[in-house]
Parts: sequence; C-alpha cells; structure tokens
Amino acid sequence: MNEKGKKGIFLRVYLSFVVIGIFALSIFFRIIYIQYVEGDRLIQQAQKQSFREKVVKAIRGNIYSEKNELLATSVPMYNLYWDAKVVSPKVFNEGIDSLAYQFHQLFPLTPEAVYKKRFTEAYHKEQRYFRIARKVDYAQLKKIKQMPILGLSKYKGGLIIEKYERRKRPYKKLAKRTIGIYNNVKKTYVVGIEGAYNDVLKGEDGMRLEQRVAGGWRPIYSQAGPLSEPKNGDDVITSINVNIQDVAESSLERQLRKHHADWGCVVLMEVKTGAVKAIANLKLDTLSGGYTESFNFAIGTALEPGSTFKLPSLMVALEDQKVQPDDIIHTGNGEMEYKGRKMRDSHKGGFGDLTVKQVLEHSSNIGVFKIILAAYENNPQQYIDGLYRMGLNKPLGLEIKGEAKPYIKNPQDKTWSGISLPWMSIGYEMAVTPMQILTFYNAVANDGVMVKPRFVNSISRTGKNIKEFEPVILNKKIASDRVIKIAHEMLEGVVQEGTATILKSSPYPVAGKTGTAQTNYSNRQKRRRYRASFVGYFPADNPRYSIIVVIHNPKGPVYYASQLTVPVFKDIADKIYARDLEIQEHDKVFTGFSAPASLYGDQNVIRSIYNQLGYQPSTPDPNALWCAAVAKKEEKKVGVYIRNYHPGILPSLKGLNARDAIFFLESLGYYVNISGYGKVVSQSIPAGTRVQKGAEINITLN
Repeated sequence: MNEKGKKGIFLRVYLSFVVIGIFALSIFFRIIYIQYVEGDRLIQQAQKQSFREKVVKAIRGNIYSEKNELLATSVPMYNLYWDAKVVSPKVFNEGIDSLAYQFHQLFPLTPEAVYKKRFTEAYHKEQRYFRIARKVDYAQLKKIKQMPILGLSKYKGGLIIEKYERRKRPYKKLAKRTIGIYNNVKKTYVVGIEGAYNDVLKGEDGMRLEQRVAGGWRPIYSQAGPLSEPKNGDDVITSINVNIQDVAESSLERQLRKHHADWGCVVLMEVKTGAVKAIANLKLDTLSGGYTESFNFAIGTALEPGSTFKLPSLMVALEDQKVQPDDIIHTGNGEMEYKGRKMRDSHKGGFGDLTVKQVLEHSSNIGVFKIILAAYENNPQQYIDGLYRMGLNKPLGLEIKGEAKPYIKNPQDKTWSGISLPWMSIGYEMAVTPMQILTFYNAVANDGVMVKPRFVNSISRTGKNIKEFEPVILNKKIASDRVIKIAHEMLEGVVQEGTATILKSSPYPVAGKTGTAQTNYSNRQKRRRYRASFVGYFPADNPRYSIIVVIHNPKGPVYYASQLTVPVFKDIADKIYARDLEIQEHDKVFTGFSAPASLYGDQNVIRSIYNQLGYQPSTPDPNALWCAAVAKKEEKKVGVYIRNYHPGILPSLKGLNARDAIFFLESLGYYVNISGYGKVVSQSIPAGTRVQKGAEINITLN
C-alpha cells in the first residue's frame, strides 16, 4: 500500500476516534445533565408512575332517635363489572351454564337465559368492563365470589369490584324527609338533618401512599402510619321519638286515606324545650295511590292559616285593652257585609250574642270581624304592630333548610285593601307555615316564652356527647301574663264548650283551636277546597306537649277540623299519656300504666273495688276525695290519682254514676237534681263555668 493510501486509512481512523470521543463526551455530559439538572424531576416522574396518593374515605356518622334507635347509617354497597378478556375458553365454556343459573337464583327478576346471553355476548366481544350487577350488598357479594368463573382470581375470573357507601334508613319512610336524603355518589344531602348537619356527619377524609405491584396497588405505611388518618363523622342524636313518630304517621295516613286528601302534616313539640318529638309529612302519590314523604309541608309551605289565627288577633285586642273576655259581641244571624264582601259564620242562623271568650270557643268569624274592626278600623297599623310584636312575621331560623318565610302584610304593602284588616283577623290574606303557627301556640302554653323548634338533642362521638343543644328563646314574652292567662282559658273553652269537644272526654285536660280554611274554588271539579287544622297542647293545666295537625283538600262531605284533624291529635296525645309517667305524676299518679280506666269518684270506693278484684291500688293522698284510677291487668296494679279541678270552676261530670256525682257536687257546696239512672251524660251548667256555692245543678243519667 502506498503512502497516500496509508494516510487515508489513518485519517478515517482518526475521524472515527473523534466521532466516538464526541459521542462519549455527549453521553457523559448528558449523564451529568440528567443527574444534576433533571434528576429531581425524573425521580418524581418515576415515583408518580410507581406510587400514588389514595384518598381514604371517612365513614359518615349515624343519625339516632332520642333513645338511640338507628335512623340513618352508612353501609357498604358494590357495583360489579367483568373483564371478559382474561377468561380462558375452557373456563368460560365449563362454567357459563352454572354461572347463569346461580345469577338467576340470586337475582330472580331476570331469567337465566338472559344472563347466559349477556355473559356470552360480552365474552365474544372481549369486553374489559362489562357491568354485571349494581347496588349489591355484602351478603350478595359473598355469594357472587363463590360462583363459577367469577370465583376465580381477578386475572382468571375477571371480577372487578367497585365499593361505595349507601345511606340506609332502618325505619324506611319513618320521618324520611326530616331525617333527610344522602347519596354518596350523587352528593345529595341538601334536605333534612342530613343536610343541616352535613359538616358534622361527613368527617374528614384521609390520605395514604400506595405502590404499584404485580396485580394492582398496595398501601405503604411508614412508622408514622398513613399520610393522614381519616376522621370519621360524628353521630347526631335527634329529638325524634320513634314510637310517637310511628303513631303520628299512621294516624295521619289513616285520615288522609279515609277522606282522600291531597296532603297532611303533623308536628309534636315539647313545650319547654322546643324539641320536636315527631314530624310527619304525607302527600298523595297519584301514580301509586299511596302516601309518601316527598316534601316537608310543616316547614316549607306557607299558607293561609284560617281560624287558628283568631287567637293571635284576639290576643292583640286584649293586650291593647280594646276588649275584655266577658264583653258581649252581637254576632246576630251570623252574616255580615263589609265594603261589598260578605262574611258568614259556619253555624247556620248565627250564634247571637257571645262573649269574647265564646267568640273563640265557637270560632265565630263575625265575632272576630267586629272586635278587630271596632278596635283598629281607624288605625290598622296598631293591629299589625301587635302581631309583629309577638314575632309572627319572623322566620324561626330552623337548622333544616327550606323554611318558608311568613308573610303578614301591613298597610304600606301594595296588596293592602279596605277589606284586608277584617280578613287578616280570621287568618286570610297572609301566609305562615304550620311550624310557625305551632311555635306561637307553644309559646302560649309556655306562659308566653317562645322557644325555637329544634330537631337535634346532641352530637356524639364514639358514644359520648361532645355537644348538647339547649333551648333557644326567640321571644321572652309574646304577651302579658294577664293576656296569656285569658288565652289559656279561651283555648280550654274550645275543648270544653266549643268546636273540639271530642277531646272533652280525655283523661287529661286539653287546650287548642280548630281551623277550617277555605282555599280556592276548583273550576274543573266544581267544588270548594278546604284545609283543616287543629293546634293545641296538653295537659292544659301543666302543658308538656303541643301538636299541630293539618289536612289539605279532603274529598267528600267532611271538611271540618273537628272531624278531620282533632282525631289525629287525640290518637297521638292518648299514646303519649299512656306512656309518659311524668304527665301522670302531675296528677299525683304513683304507678303509671298504659290503659286509663273510666272510674272516677270517691277514693275509698275506688280502692275497695280494685282490692276486691285483686289489684293493688296506690294511695296518693289518704284525705283526697275526688279521684280516678289507671290500671293494667297484666301487672295487677292500679294507680290512683287526684283529679285536679279549679275551685269555683265546675268540672265535667260525664261518666260518673249518681252516687259519685251527688257526693262530689255536694262536697263542693252545690245542690243537685237527678233524672234518669246509669251514668251522667249531661249537666245543666257546662263544665268550665265559674259557679258560686249554693247553685242548683241538674244532671241527666242514662
């Protein structure tokens, strides 16, 4: 090889070395760059592919009744999917028939052949995420994991499990709308206690680190544990009493069905604390024909209250000294025309002359009209100010969302007219919710102190109360003691002599007011629509509970509150009286039982009779004369208690035999004339009337 050829070879070798050197240097500098410039970023990127932060869901707190019965809780539920591509032909062919059969046994609504067709189609299409079941509980999941094909490992059988929590109510529809709705998937919890106390119930989610391994992800814990522990939600202890709630709902539904009404609601509240013991809201489902809790009418529906608003109207007039309870109101024949509008009383022919007290007892529209017009026709603002002073224009500020705002118009409103004042006096041209009306009557029962209704007693964590809710006072005094006392007497008169005498025979005294409001005229059905209500409290001489019952648009001839809503009130009150020893203790009951007897009279006679029958009567006061008894056969015991009566006020004698009636009346200084035999069915002077000693009383027995 000549010199020139050698130089060419060396040149190519040198060039190769240079290229290799440059390449080596570039690799070296790239390594340095990656190590010191991009190293942190690449390490983080690698970790992201191999590690992840996983949210650990907190367990939502439970909701309990006042006696710790479970009202709402979270349970695990599962959606199941199938990865058909991982299943071998042999496994599929050998197991598909048995799989379809067992799936049909577990979910019988779908035929076995349909299941086989679905699985086969998904397998041939090699679907990776075929949904096979939704809303599966844990017991069902265990059975599915033992079935052919699906019972194999994840990479042989293809079963994919997605877990989530679902809110369950063990008592189903009981107080459903008040407890509220919560759905972890759709985040639906805007109503009821679930919504009001969501921040308390939901807890705080935690975080943990997971590493990718063959077959999925596994959690990695350091010595300090996960990144952050989940904090489970606290429990909410409500004021709801399950037994009373059940009575309220069943009694309300029975009346709604009987009279084919559109909807109804009931609320039971504790007088001193405002604690809501029961609340039911039922609406007709036109598709099913049944009644469901789909809306909270007691809180969310503001409507014209009708005659239950006559009490606030009269209390304003009494407070302003415009009338006195014994003033005579001339209601005439029960008809009146004012500025072109006619008003009538429900009683055909009218009531004639009534005292102010009797105006409320008989719910005379004309009587209330005349009282308010005479007092405020020239100054309607004074009447409105009186209503505002009692707080009737203010919302209650309930923790449960959806409270409708009350509307009590005033003369400055554009809708005010010449007839607004008298029509407002009987509960029209305004809007308040049943809960707002109940709160007002509850304040009357509570000697004028208006307390805020509440649905929750306490917040609990791991079984221990961490927060307790005390009564909240909305108005320290809605009226003077004088007016509150008069209101008590008038409301007791409604039961004794007025529109709610069905409650007169109760073994406990009741006070309350009926209301029958005419809503609108249905052109399609050519009939008027009504809304019946009753609101009251008991025992009237020492109020413990207040109740409101509303039934809207009954179909048929019955639409008065005395026939629609008063029976529901009585059902609930009877249930409470039978079980609540504290109410019976007020009547000096020493042993309380569930079935009040009808025996009233001389204590010695009562005790002697029950002793002969093998019972063990208690002795509240050996010197007491006028007593009654409550017995329960299974326990062979009798609770004897003193029947309270006010001196100078004639009590009801109904149900007494002649001997006891004479004994009692003469011991009070009255003269007695008797006709008939058996038990007292009527008396010449009505119960609740103030009667001086020496008066003559005629009683009829039958």
